[in-house]
This record gives sequence, C-alpha cells and structure tokens, in this order.
Amino acid sequence: MKTYYLLLLIIIPFLSGCSDNVLSTENQFDSSINGKSISINKNHQFILELDLNADAGYRWDYSMTDTSVIRIDSTNYRPKSGNWNQVGGVTIETFYFCGIKKGNCTVNLFEHRVWESSISPINTIQFNVIVK
Repeated sequence: MKTYYLLLLIIIPFLSGCSDNVLSTENQFDSSINGKSISINKNHQFILELDLNADAGYRWDYSMTDTSVIRIDSTNYRPKSGNWNQVGGVTIETFYFCGIKKGNCTVNLFEHRVWESSISPINTIQFNVIVK
C-alpha cells in the first residue's frame, strides 16, 4: 500500500503539466511583447492578451519556429468593455502558452481577414521565447 501512494506522489506532477492554471507560475503579456524575448521555465505557462477586431471579421493566426519547445494550450475571447451586447466593441483574445522543452522558439502572430489573402495583416506581433 505504501508503494502505491509513493507511486502516486511521483506520477501526479508529471500528469498535471501545463494544463494547471496556477497563478504563481503564469506571466501575463500584451502587445508590448512585440520584438522582445521572454524566458520561462519548462512546464510553466504564460498568457498573451491581444486586442482583436472580431466584429470586422479579423482573427489572430500564428506560426512558431519550434512547436516542440512551446505550445498553445488554449485560447479564449472576452469583450474589452466587459459587455458582449456592445455592437462594434473590441474583443480580447487570450492565448495560453506552455513551455514544454528547453530551447528557443520565435512566435509570429498576425491579425487579418482569412478571405483577404492578398492584403497585409493589420497587426503583427513577433517575440522570442526561451524555455529553461
């Protein structure tokens, strides 16, 4: 029985990974991250909140140079004003990133309309993540 409990104590930290939303391990960023580098620990999460013109048909797309170093666990949306009934209001898109392996990764985000492939994005964000 003691072996069973010991095994559970060893396995549980590995199963929890980055899906935990433990505030003490999170760092929160906004568009001012553009052009910068950030450093996080392996298995820690950081949050990126970006304004989005969703009512006008825009969305944020992204690319990452090494998806084995960081990943996006999830995204969510909320109105900037706090009121979903406000017409034409700006939306905040929140990205939840997690460091999964030591290394470097560059993240590129661009706000665009999917159907306007020949038109440049209205906003771009690029930053580097160092996972230690």
